[in-house]
Amino acid sequence: MGSLTTHERIAITHDYLDQYGGAERTVLAMCDHLRTAPLYTSVYDRGIMRRLGFTEPAQPINVSFMQGLPFRHHVPRYYFTWLYPIAFRSFDLSSYDVVVSSASFAAKAVTVRDDALHICYCYTPPRFLWDFDSDTAARDMPPHERPLAAAARLTLRKIDHQAAQRVNLFLAASCAVATRIRSVYGRDAVVVYPPVDTARFVARPHDDGFLLVCSRLNAYKRIDYVIDACNEARLPLVIVGTGPWSARLRARAGPTVRLIGAVPDAEVERLMAACTAFVLPGEEDFGIAAVEAMAAGKPVVALRRGGAVETVVDGVTGVLYDDPIPGAFLAAIDRLTTTRWDADASRAQAQRFDRERFDQRLEDAIALAVRQGPGVFH
Repeated sequence: MGSLTTHERIAITHDYLDQYGGAERTVLAMCDHLRTAPLYTSVYDRGIMRRLGFTEPAQPINVSFMQGLPFRHHVPRYYFTWLYPIAFRSFDLSSYDVVVSSASFAAKAVTVRDDALHICYCYTPPRFLWDFDSDTAARDMPPHERPLAAAARLTLRKIDHQAAQRVNLFLAASCAVATRIRSVYGRDAVVVYPPVDTARFVARPHDDGFLLVCSRLNAYKRIDYVIDACNEARLPLVIVGTGPWSARLRARAGPTVRLIGAVPDAEVERLMAACTAFVLPGEEDFGIAAVEAMAAGKPVVALRRGGAVETVVDGVTGVLYDDPIPGAFLAAIDRLTTTRWDADASRAQAQRFDRERFDQRLEDAIALAVRQGPGVFH
């Protein structure tokens, strides 16, 4: 538990709890570190989260009016996008001295007291608003809806930018995210890398001859071209995860590609120990799963963008390549197969992002903000 909780009343906000990925692992670590801080979120689907392996934190989870919306489970999330900032503004957080928002979208849109502190742990400014994946985001919606979405985005950009200006201190999940925060919000950010539970991955690596992807199956993850490359070269590929692109990727997969859906953490650990290499094909904000693979002693084949540039040491703990196309990926696989990889070097690199370092940097950042008091830190 953070020592600050004995002096300050702290609350945590998080965008939504109906999917399980790196952001959810990070907010769980926050909850574990700040155990007296209740968690506020727009929606919480306990059944889905438990099936995905989510371990409910000890503190209360408070949900917004969006929890009871009809048809919420039957239509894409973007139909409700405009409601998320309203949901977070509706929470009464006036009794808290510090609010830590865990946000890639609306969790930072909260209202706090004038003398309270708002610290935003930002995974990224919203991709769908600020064009970080403009080539893929629109593919999730029918063509006739895209003009309306473009118009709505202008309003949501303004709302998002205004919310960012009310944040006292930004914490960024990577240097790449800090650059985006500076670009779209005009704000500086302290880099606090997400927590990686490296102790889960006891190094007993072996090579069963397959490539591994563990990811949400979204458009911007760019798993599509890796499937195409593995189809072409008949490379064994195992894909772990669920998401809106599941059906499309299954339809794309050839005989050497297996999509196995969500699996327990123990199975992920087994697969990481057994794979030839882990694949990170999209521009990730950080990429927790890639660091987990290094903790298991495995090299990572990653697109040279986003957080991978900060976690993967090219030629030492993996291979970085420049373009999200099958040819560039297959050239990277050629490098992978002709290089000797040192599992100890990968494990040592993973230790740089261990959970204990996250806890300490989060504690230090909150302490700094409390010492300086209310105000915007540039």
